[in-house]
Amino acid sequence: MKSHSKITQDNTKHNIQTLGVFLRPSTPELKDYFLEFQAKATQLEFRVILDSISAGMIGMRGLNFDELCKEADVLISIGGDGTLISTARRSVTYKKPILGINMGHLGFLTDLQKHEAEAFLPSLKSGNYTITEHMMLEGRIQDNTNFFALNDIVLTRLNDAGMIHLKAYIDGEYFNAYYGDGLIIATPTGSTAYNISAGGAVVYPFSKNILLTPICAHSLTQRPLILPDSFEIAIELGEAGRCNIVIDGQESKPLKFGEKITICAKNEGVRLIHSPHWNYFKILREKFHWGDFE
Repeated sequence: MKSHSKITQDNTKHNIQTLGVFLRPSTPELKDYFLEFQAKATQLEFRVILDSISAGMIGMRGLNFDELCKEADVLISIGGDGTLISTARRSVTYKKPILGINMGHLGFLTDLQKHEAEAFLPSLKSGNYTITEHMMLEGRIQDNTNFFALNDIVLTRLNDAGMIHLKAYIDGEYFNAYYGDGLIIATPTGSTAYNISAGGAVVYPFSKNILLTPICAHSLTQRPLILPDSFEIAIELGEAGRCNIVIDGQESKPLKFGEKITICAKNEGVRLIHSPHWNYFKILREKFHWGDFE
């Protein structure tokens, strides 16, 4: 069968020695699971290192984030999609592949359920897995430090304030004015997150697109737009005031009147490790119950 996923060549295959582990925050009950994972991985001659925040949460010692990313061959996210997204955003400059282990319900990004991880470790050792590359967005407000998003960057009104007015530019040319609750700028991976709730399309996660989806637009003529990833998007407030910029639902920054945020596709995306049997459409069908009959 022909594969339509973007499978990347990776020189860590067959040479993975060190696993850097991140645990879902504020979940000390993960300690027992981590110790079991660590024991199995050690039996296979993996070196397992834990990041300092996760380690402190469960009463152990670990390495700070930068040290861990430098030493690890692969990053392991134990939690859910949110934990994996946080790991991806923070580690993007280190270009390390990430394996997600889901401790709850089925996730879009976390490939393995918690009971499957032990059986998968020998495959990780032998190189019997695939790596897919997911596009990320890079944002910058004026001349401030840039930031990254795997799912979306959302411009939204403050608290219970009225509608916000956003002016959008594509490659420096004025394009559109949005009046409403805000605007979602999403990746194909993020198309099944906030984007779909706002009426945006589901887009195959290995496509190279930037999605613009208005949130509760005041005008019915404002519709979602899908662009190639070669464009740069710029957004500014059309009226005095400020709005929130929310990055992957995990970090918030203000955008003030007179400032402009620019958003483009990052040159290199995040690489996720999957079982050879991983199937995006199967996950999509199970998450959304597509094909089910009442």
